[in-house]
Amino acid sequence: MPLESAAGMIPSGLGDDPISAIIGLPGLVVFLVVLALWLVELVLRLLFAPVAMVLRLVGAVSYRLDLIRNGRHVETYEVTGLPALWRERKRLAAGGAYQG
Repeated sequence: MPLESAAGMIPSGLGDDPISAIIGLPGLVVFLVVLALWLVELVLRLLFAPVAMVLRLVGAVSYRLDLIRNGRHVETYEVTGLPALWRERKRLAAGGAYQG
């Protein structure tokens, strides 16, 4: 029942008077612009994700590892190739890179 009562409180439309339209239209325009930009970014990410994956697998682009200990950034490592990434992650997880 609480969901139904909350849904009844949501205004429908921009109202009947011109003041609510003046107040609501700029917000609606900003929302639509941000939504369009977000959709463009999503499509670009979906298109280029396979390309980035292949480039990382063949070693053309390096992986970036950030070492964080106790909530603080300690160091950044860049490794090329998937086997090197696995070795570096295993070494860092064992604590081999942190002194003190």
